[in-house]
Amino acid sequence: MSWLLNIRRSWNILALFGGFFLEIGWFKLLRRFKGEEQVKARLKQLYTNQAVRFRKTALDMEGLLIKVGQFFSTRVDVLPEEYTRELAQLQDEVPPVPFEGVRRVIVAELGGPVEQVFREVDPIPVAAASLGQVHKGVLPSGEQVAIKVLRPGIDRIIEVDLKAFRGVIWMLKVFTDWHKTIDLDALYKDFATTLREELDYTKELNNLERFKKNFNGDLKVSAPGSYPDYSTGRVLTMEYVTGYKITDYPALRQAGIDLRELAQVLVEAYLKQVLVDGFYHADPHPGNLFVRPDGGIIFIDFGMVGRITSKDRQAIRKIISSVISGDAGTLAEGLVDLGLVRSHANLVTLRKGLSLVLQEVRSMSFDKIGQVKVDALLEELREFVYSEPFQFPSNYTFLGRAVGTLSGLAAGLDPSMNILEMLKPYAQYILGEEDKTWLGIAWDRTKEVGTSLVALPTLLEKTLNQVQNGDLQVRTELGPLVRGVRFQEVLVNRLVWTILFSVSALIGTLFRLQGFAVEARNTMYAAGAFGVLLLLNLRKRAEKPLRMPQGHRHK
Repeated sequence: MSWLLNIRRSWNILALFGGFFLEIGWFKLLRRFKGEEQVKARLKQLYTNQAVRFRKTALDMEGLLIKVGQFFSTRVDVLPEEYTRELAQLQDEVPPVPFEGVRRVIVAELGGPVEQVFREVDPIPVAAASLGQVHKGVLPSGEQVAIKVLRPGIDRIIEVDLKAFRGVIWMLKVFTDWHKTIDLDALYKDFATTLREELDYTKELNNLERFKKNFNGDLKVSAPGSYPDYSTGRVLTMEYVTGYKITDYPALRQAGIDLRELAQVLVEAYLKQVLVDGFYHADPHPGNLFVRPDGGIIFIDFGMVGRITSKDRQAIRKIISSVISGDAGTLAEGLVDLGLVRSHANLVTLRKGLSLVLQEVRSMSFDKIGQVKVDALLEELREFVYSEPFQFPSNYTFLGRAVGTLSGLAAGLDPSMNILEMLKPYAQYILGEEDKTWLGIAWDRTKEVGTSLVALPTLLEKTLNQVQNGDLQVRTELGPLVRGVRFQEVLVNRLVWTILFSVSALIGTLFRLQGFAVEARNTMYAAGAFGVLLLLNLRKRAEKPLRMPQGHRHK
């Protein structure tokens, strides 16, 4: 790809998302003048139009846009239904590449003509995804296999798109409040790392083998066999497997498969992966789950997996233990250890809120926890969660997506399923207290209190030393400092909008000279938008920082 084509591709991505943010910002402005009800209906139509535009652009450009669309197609907790309904079509709508391109990849990777390496390869793919596609084949020994081949040149396209998405991350910080609850930079880093791992089929082969080892002997969960001698970084050869689609309810019922039992198998498989193995399949959409005639589940496509570190598992253990014992302080510590609470959070307020939540749980026996109504509990916690500075660590974004997809699949199979009831045995396993009584748990809490009492003199001595040495930190009034920072922020924003206006106008001129009329028009639109934002920013009063008067006392 030439540098000009790279710029063109990157700009199309930035213009697409920039247009989305400007349109939504305009509708938010209209809401102030026309009212909520009049704008609400038009906003739904806007979401639909944007989703259609995104889907068509993704199919035209391919690459990362398809992957992003598939990722958010199941995130009903983030995007409105108008978006998810349209983006869901990207799961089955990815166009395949011509077989000649696939042939060249196989020859380059396996070192010989396709006809010599395989007895037979069907040129029509059985599945096409954003990064690769699968062809049915036959080995010289006669086994039927699925040959997964990376799309030609997809690695270079992904790198160009990842650079463009740095600009999208910046737009999210400017036009949304997502950065208050999600570390967008860390999310981008993890997404890029995971995506690059998907481009290496050697790692996917290792993930497949690890999953099979974890479920060795399980009669209800399986994965395809693999053929390492016919696999490389760009070609992955596996056992060819088939089954019912997990969302094809009429076919499943006709085959005599109990949907409620199937839902239990699916959920228990994920509970084991997350809570026991610390290694889970991170992309459980319906195309990656086959149902066997005996009601078992076949997992395929291990390009995207997640891992739970030992440190995080200790934090999870602390959280579960604190819920059982009703200790809000330890629960808060566990949430902090897990990275779910921002560093500036008011832990005193957090503990008070958590203690209210635990009062109900503490008054019931462990066997009654499964009877808690999750929806009602979440409704009560909604205001508390959004008022406190919680965050969602980037390394758990893929787990959240997997859980969201999983819950949708399980609800479709068995709407009456009680997930908390199924969680209990795994919670007991993590705690290592299957046979432990409440007296034993109380003894553990007594030991913790005793340890705290022993450490109390040391803590008092340390605090007194800090007072004596003048090292004790106290809360002070930061108003003047904050106003000074805001003054600098206004000046920086003006500089940024000026640069964006100038660069957009320059790029639009270059596109016009090269004959890219559509890109030139879109770029000039963006330059106009940046110019408007610059004018609005110039109207703001850059308040000068206040100087602290002499003799100012800390409050």
